[in-house]
Amino acid sequence: MKLKSRPEDFVVEEISSFTPDPAGRFFVYELTKRSLATFEALRVIAREAGMHARDLSAAGLKDKHGLTRQLISSPRVLPGKLKDDRLELRLVGKATAVMTAGSIVGNRFEITMRNLREADLEVLPRNAAEIRQFGLPNYYDNQRFGGIAHGRGFIGRALAVGDFEQALRLHLAAPHRKQSLTDKNNRRLADELWGDWDTLHHRMKRSPERALVDYLRKNPRDWAGCFDRITPSLRVLFVAAYQSWLFNETVRRMIKAAVPVQHMKYRAGELAFYRELPPEVLARWRDMEVPQLGPGTRLEDFPEAAPHVVEVLKSEGISQEQLAVEGLERTGFKASARKALMWPGNFEMDDPVDDELNEGAKAVTLRFDLGRGMFGTMVTRRLGLRVY
Repeated sequence: MKLKSRPEDFVVEEISSFTPDPAGRFFVYELTKRSLATFEALRVIAREAGMHARDLSAAGLKDKHGLTRQLISSPRVLPGKLKDDRLELRLVGKATAVMTAGSIVGNRFEITMRNLREADLEVLPRNAAEIRQFGLPNYYDNQRFGGIAHGRGFIGRALAVGDFEQALRLHLAAPHRKQSLTDKNNRRLADELWGDWDTLHHRMKRSPERALVDYLRKNPRDWAGCFDRITPSLRVLFVAAYQSWLFNETVRRMIKAAVPVQHMKYRAGELAFYRELPPEVLARWRDMEVPQLGPGTRLEDFPEAAPHVVEVLKSEGISQEQLAVEGLERTGFKASARKALMWPGNFEMDDPVDDELNEGAKAVTLRFDLGRGMFGTMVTRRLGLRVY
């Protein structure tokens, strides 16, 4: 199976609760983007508008690889026509406050799966029926981890154990494949010259990371102070990536302990999928939440997930209290909760057609709705699960 062979193969449209308010002081736009991550798109728009990217707010983060539509807000009018043809803006009204995640109800997906062979097509009807009846685990997928969960470990875990130098090193000195050549070269230099801040600063190309090295030239070994100067949106992502992995591991262990499973690899490890759930398990899990761990999480509020949370923390060698990240002023884990299962709404699957991009193969298009923060690619993973 191939996904995202072209942007039109992966269409995501935000389902929003936004209601225009003519008296509002913020301008709200529908942003259509192709092959750009949300943060990248905001930087491009801000540059063309003569603004700072931090002045623009997006209700949610949308995948880079696809055609996506989402709402953003700006304190002033944005250009009607952008020079970058990957982006389009349409003014939809005004608001009294900036767009936030609270503005999103969910997302509508239209996904074309390509390069399907006979063995792939055989499993689709059964898998689709099982998804409709039993839902599927509400895991975070690769997009949540990106280059953050690379082979050297999670920045969020380094923060939890108080190793702020390691956290900085994972950010500044660990290149990954989706970075630009400049970013990769800067990080290779940082890995080679770690601690020799003067030489490193001289040889690095201009970038936010070079500014952090400049801080270390003047404040050597102030790892915490330097980390707190990383762009806020990135610090949030570092914490969220590890928190999301802890969630995935908790759900994986909980499912594995309850029912037969099939495993599937992903960027951050392994996922466990069930095919069906006994009625009593389905009744318990249908609307059950699993904690997004923070120091304030009350495990007694999650009786079925709690033992697995404890196991995951033990395997990581950390305690829940360490998620407070003492020593950092601006960075920490915030407790919340997330549904254990997802239930795609308005689920439709077209009949197979010839795949014009892959000779001799078929393509199938899906349409469905998911709640806020749920991953459409997880539905395609479950649809492709082979029968053993």
